[in-house]
Amino acid sequence: EGVLVGYRWNDATGHPPAFPFGFGLSYTTFSFSSFHATCSGDSGSVSLTVTNTGRLEGVAVPQLYVGFKSLAPVVRQLRGVRKLHLQPGATSEVTFELAEDDWRFYDETAGRWRTAIELGEEITVSVGASSFDLEWSTNMRCSGGAPPVNFQN
Repeated sequence: EGVLVGYRWNDATGHPPAFPFGFGLSYTTFSFSSFHATCSGDSGSVSLTVTNTGRLEGVAVPQLYVGFKSLAPVVRQLRGVRKLHLQPGATSEVTFELAEDDWRFYDETAGRWRTAIELGEEITVSVGASSFDLEWSTNMRCSGGAPPVNFQN
């Protein structure tokens, strides 16, 4: 089984899950928009706007996933979740803060923890209602001590 359990197995094999994380019966609809990612040194943030576009009150659960080459065979990992109660037509701003731990992995060959930034790897950040329903994704390269880099939709 290894590390490919749950959504990680679904993502790696391309099999859609019957009930993805965050799945639930909702009587309303939501839109995610105004995506923005910033990377500065070893940290970053991803922000977006969530709007209840339906006629009833509901709960939206935007999720943030991070992926990079050294995670293989894992495609992406869940790094943030927000649960938002929204009235019809209501909008909420969401910001996910990212830190060095969000792109850290254990390098068995080196026998120590390393980061994608340390290796100069491209980092993919994605946001959606589940790992199989990603509304937005961008690739970024962060480097320790570098000035902020902005990525928008």
